[in-house]
Amino acid sequence: MKKNLLLVTLVTQAISAQITSYDNNFASNGKYTITEASNSHYNNIVQNSDGSLYFTYIKGSATTEVVLSKLNANGTVDTSFGLNGEVSIPYTSPGFPATLKKQADGKIVILGFYEDGTAITRILTNGQMDTAFGTNGTAKIPYIGASLNVDSFGFHLQNNKIIVYGNAFDSNYHLLDHSLVYRLNENGSIDQTFGNNGSINTKGRFVFVDNQANIVSLISSNINNSLYPYGAVEKYDSNGQVFSAFGNNGVTSFPSSPGLINTAIMDSNNYIVCINNIDNEIFRINPNGSRDNSFVFDNTTAPFNDGNLSSSITEKNGSYYISWMTGATGETFLISKLTSTGAIDPSFNYYSESSTDPIFIGNMIINEGSIFAVRGKQIFKFIVNNNATLATADFSKASRTSISFENPIKQQLIYDTKETVQSIEIYSTGSKLIKTIQNNNSNVSDLPTGIYLVKIRFANGKETTKKLIKN
Repeated sequence: MKKNLLLVTLVTQAISAQITSYDNNFASNGKYTITEASNSHYNNIVQNSDGSLYFTYIKGSATTEVVLSKLNANGTVDTSFGLNGEVSIPYTSPGFPATLKKQADGKIVILGFYEDGTAITRILTNGQMDTAFGTNGTAKIPYIGASLNVDSFGFHLQNNKIIVYGNAFDSNYHLLDHSLVYRLNENGSIDQTFGNNGSINTKGRFVFVDNQANIVSLISSNINNSLYPYGAVEKYDSNGQVFSAFGNNGVTSFPSSPGLINTAIMDSNNYIVCINNIDNEIFRINPNGSRDNSFVFDNTTAPFNDGNLSSSITEKNGSYYISWMTGATGETFLISKLTSTGAIDPSFNYYSESSTDPIFIGNMIINEGSIFAVRGKQIFKFIVNNNATLATADFSKASRTSISFENPIKQQLIYDTKETVQSIEIYSTGSKLIKTIQNNNSNVSDLPTGIYLVKIRFANGKETTKKLIKN
């Protein structure tokens, strides 16, 4: 599928509810910079009712220390939290995102990894380890973790317990063809009353907890599965037993492939929203497991007809907030709001801003009147006002630089263009330069399976970026 990036100009448009500016009362002109953070780490944020924020980051590029820190509502570091505003989290890896959630009692739960599997750490509101949880604040689950694509893992809060899932491994650390779902008690021990002696065995890459505390597993068509070649949805009750009233004895299989699924969320109405950020597609699955044909995201119209869709999506009150990266070198990021039917919300439209680096917007927090967003080493706070006038990018009058790639990549990087290529730089999604090549059909078999950003420089001085997947 060919995707070309755009050179953009700015226009002014009238809107009724839109990001209008940064909040100058937050940090420095609405931007908090994590000065000691490495750009290679996936930073995550959660918010308290008083407006303060918890966030994770990897401290420095030469260390493997993952840190949880806290900001006051005005964007200053809360030095009363932990040790001078931060706490070092054990058993986390700089190569994986440190998933972060807040319990109803205010305690912070973080998922990381140790040498044999997944580690769940719980932190008290003052930044101290919760020694009543696991061993010294950490519970370990052996032989589950991330897939080769750095996905298929996570956790959810189920009332006072924790649902943890990950790709299964054998005792020799060989990746198996299924995932395991565990439930932890309040003290961090494995709940043996859950599933089959404490766990569920599923082919699903994505696991959710719905509004009724039931467990829902999404089996994508990305995997080799003869039983469900196009994917399926499995449902279990809150205790991990097959929900026989759902579909065919707990399973609804897809009659055809809904599309590639790189990431997925379950929204507040039990819909599963899926992102294929290779082809820039978003689609939705009904609570009964069928494809929701009433949800249509049109990626053929501006500004979504060019550029790259982020893997992050946030739902609030039935609407979906997404982010995009476009521009000649991927330097322009966008934030947009979709309605419950997948259309761009005309009252919000989109916000765009150009910067110096091609970095995606990560996770977002949507509030009434404000939006928090993570981008690289920075946490932004935007103001959302009514009846405002906003400068946005005009994507309908853009010039194009044409190059297309064989995507997914296999053993060689194959491209098609009428222009002379000077160099091609291959970056990780954390903006780390992995490899530089020039010639068509260059061997890239040494690249691990995953998603990459590719920056192309042409002999005429033009540049463009692409997002590619390596199988």
